[in-house]
Amino acid sequence: MKKEITLLYVLLLVFTQLSAQSNGKAIVDGFVQNERSEAVDFANVLLLQPSDSSLIKGAITDSTGYFAFEDLASGQYLIQANLIGYKPVFSAVIELNAANPKFRLPTLQLNTDAAQLSEVVVSAQKPFIELRADKLVVNVESSPVAAGNNALELLSKAPGVVLDQNNNISLKGKQGVLILINGKQSYLSNEEVVRMLESTPADAIERIEIMLNPSAKYDASGNAGIINIQMKKDKNLGFNANLRVGGGVGSFPKANGGLRFNYRQKDYNLYGNYDYYFNRSFQDLDIDRTVPYDGGLTSFDQFNHSIREYGSHRVQLGWDWFLGEKTTIGALFNGRFGTWKQKGNNSTAISGPSPWDYSLIDAGSYHKDNWDNYTYNINFKHAFDDNGKELTVDIDYSDFINGSNSDYFNYFLNDNQEEVAAPNLLQANNFSDVSIKAAKVDYTQPIGEKTKIELGAKSSIVSTDNGIEFQKQEDGDWVIDDSRTNQFQYEETIHAAYANFSHQFKGLMLQLGLRSEYTISDGMSVTLDERVKRDYLDLFPSVSLSHSVGKAHNLSYAYSRRIDRPSYQDLNPFIFFLDQFTFGKGNPFLQPQYTDSYSINYSLNNRFVASLSYSHTKDAMTEVLEQDNESQATFQTYRNLANFDNISLNLSAPFTLSEWYTLRLSVTGYQNSYRSPFMDGELDSDQFSYNFYVANNFNLPGDFKAELTGYYQSAFIYSIFQGRPQYSIDFGLNKTILDGKGKISLNVNDIFNTRQFEARIRQADLNLDLVNKNESRRINLTFNYSFGNSEVKPARRRNTATDDEQSRVKQN
Repeated sequence: MKKEITLLYVLLLVFTQLSAQSNGKAIVDGFVQNERSEAVDFANVLLLQPSDSSLIKGAITDSTGYFAFEDLASGQYLIQANLIGYKPVFSAVIELNAANPKFRLPTLQLNTDAAQLSEVVVSAQKPFIELRADKLVVNVESSPVAAGNNALELLSKAPGVVLDQNNNISLKGKQGVLILINGKQSYLSNEEVVRMLESTPADAIERIEIMLNPSAKYDASGNAGIINIQMKKDKNLGFNANLRVGGGVGSFPKANGGLRFNYRQKDYNLYGNYDYYFNRSFQDLDIDRTVPYDGGLTSFDQFNHSIREYGSHRVQLGWDWFLGEKTTIGALFNGRFGTWKQKGNNSTAISGPSPWDYSLIDAGSYHKDNWDNYTYNINFKHAFDDNGKELTVDIDYSDFINGSNSDYFNYFLNDNQEEVAAPNLLQANNFSDVSIKAAKVDYTQPIGEKTKIELGAKSSIVSTDNGIEFQKQEDGDWVIDDSRTNQFQYEETIHAAYANFSHQFKGLMLQLGLRSEYTISDGMSVTLDERVKRDYLDLFPSVSLSHSVGKAHNLSYAYSRRIDRPSYQDLNPFIFFLDQFTFGKGNPFLQPQYTDSYSINYSLNNRFVASLSYSHTKDAMTEVLEQDNESQATFQTYRNLANFDNISLNLSAPFTLSEWYTLRLSVTGYQNSYRSPFMDGELDSDQFSYNFYVANNFNLPGDFKAELTGYYQSAFIYSIFQGRPQYSIDFGLNKTILDGKGKISLNVNDIFNTRQFEARIRQADLNLDLVNKNESRRINLTFNYSFGNSEVKPARRRNTATDDEQSRVKQN
């Protein structure tokens, strides 16, 4: 513990020193007012090159109208201020040098006028990480490391995001993150979200948005917060397209490609994309465990090597029809289909006192999954005026179809490699069909310039049918295994309504929200004749408050209550084998979890950011391992733990150390605490952990851009797992070619091949150590080419009605 605290102290010291260094450079600041000499907040202020008006930096005024640009090199600059409804205003050209390192501009005055000044062309690359009022934004296009990776690998680079051995996603030490795609919930389970992200190229992503305390407008699920992955879009009339091809190599080859287009005319817009992703990789899993037997301990030393292969196709086609300037109707189709294969070999050595006649199990399995997911959306949007008063309606239907075939074999041998028991040979056929119908309406009503009311409602109806048939071999014939065969049906209806109120006081922004959700669910295990019915109403309040302190300091405070419901397949009591003694199964009695979250955020000049948060989760849905001492089997499932508490502190900032070198640093420290009855005992665990992410960006000669990133996660706890430290280093390089229409990118993931998950469990009789190593070191090469009109306006972002439900479907 002392080592961890010392290292965190050193990191904070470095953070402070770098901040002090950056403050030693030149600074330009000033104020923006309107024609009535009133401070203008949230105005955009741009620092430009006088020669070509290219953008150097951007800023936003605070509640006093103040802005500042720091860390500036000597030279000439031009400042522009603008805001919708006002004419842009420019400063005179200013010059900074050693004799004049700080310059206070005369007050910039914005004047209301419908006439527009001639357009100033501004070009710039967004910073990789931006802090906005309600979210942290990771701009993917600004990172050379992104090319050739998939979305999951990219997400792991976001500040505070950690993946465990099963790629469960946690944020600031908490699991239960809600993943949205283009603002839409996918209704996939964690396993299916992971596979979806693995099959989505990072090159197809524009940005990642992290929201720790979302407003009542969003579904109440996601106790750790919301991560929204915004896919790329294209930009006035005409045709625009982008073609992408890429490949990579690790232990096995990889490939990806895609085509995106947008065709816009005065009365309509047609857009679409196609993405393909192929990956073959390995996983090594080493598990050592002991089980009490006859006054001693039976030891199981297990090693599993598996080869995984998946190919995925993703298609989107959309159409918008513009019924005048303020009304749009549209239709959207999303399709995703592909296959996932896994072949595994498992060897388990058994030693010590044991009830078995054998000392070695030679096991293996082969799985092949096929999946199809189709979503159909009809949408309507009407803007009543130019002030933000609008109505949107979405009606959706989604269908998820998954079928899989599996073969399992278990051979039982003695020390001389001789069979001493009949083999256990199994076959399984599994199907899953999930249909989701949903409709939602959202209405926004501004009241004056500083007040806004948002109202909305949503209803969703979900129906699932899951079946698995096991067959076992007896005397050379395959017969149905009734003890493992099962059918599980689940139906769920949720009716929701919300109201949001926001008001801008002088120097203070207040937002209040309340969401209600009424849930009716019915889960039925047909084979086992077990039924679980639920009917409950919940209220989810949220509140946020932000204000400025002086000219450079901003503070915000937030509270929200959220719920996480089980994924549809986690309720399914089906059994999935690694070998005869190790398997996974669902839990039909799993209850929703509820979380109360509080946060305080501070920023200095909108650059240096600190965030302190606390959350308490009741009935925490948690992945656990349980053990049956009589059968000596260990199985993975989900349970509700009574209480989970998390407190975290995050510090992040960019440092411009020279014209060609920028450093980004993010440090998170957090304390996790679990208190719950568990396996006839008590779970009582606490752990202080930390992680840091550092990115070094270089502007090199010849218009090359490079990035070297490093990540470290200290020891941590999750549920009953005690995780060991993990770390990795990545490198990326890119260059724009073909007069700016093409870009070629090269990157190396996990240069030193250090990325793996190690954990242990010491809980009552459960004594287990595991090491999980996935293929992580790879080289990727990607080429992007854009053609057509590069200024085609983008298609509308569509947040469909079934987004939240889709995230709870487990699909490949």
